[in-house]
Amino acid sequence: MVGSNILFVDNCKTFIENAVNAFSQIGVQYTLCFAESDTEAWSLLQGDHQLSPLPQIMLIDINAEGINGIDLINKIRNNFELKSILIFVISNINNNENKLAALNLNIAGYMSKPFGNEEIISFFSTLNDYWNSIEFSSENK
Repeated sequence: MVGSNILFVDNCKTFIENAVNAFSQIGVQYTLCFAESDTEAWSLLQGDHQLSPLPQIMLIDINAEGINGIDLINKIRNNFELKSILIFVISNINNNENKLAALNLNIAGYMSKPFGNEEIISFFSTLNDYWNSIEFSSENK
């Protein structure tokens, strides 16, 4: 999946910086794109600033203030061009209602947000290994 986009929807600048550093340290071969809100993410998926190629993977903190993550995931799952995006929810807030709603929208996983530098590197290294072991559609988007 070299050269593909990953869309990261989170408004925590510290966590985003740590994620970028982790991606660099473990040699992730993807282009990491960021959105700080569900509206900005939707614009990158279907709006005036649409990513090309469309991301095959998305990481989202659905519990972050200012992000209506469940609504965004629902819109993605109801869009023919986007519904195959592999969506991972990462959050430091344990909201069972949002967790159940996200799982019912066929997300790939709901995980606790890591905090320490080594935890973050280990977390993204594990995800990277997973992403590199699965097969994505060969269709160009």
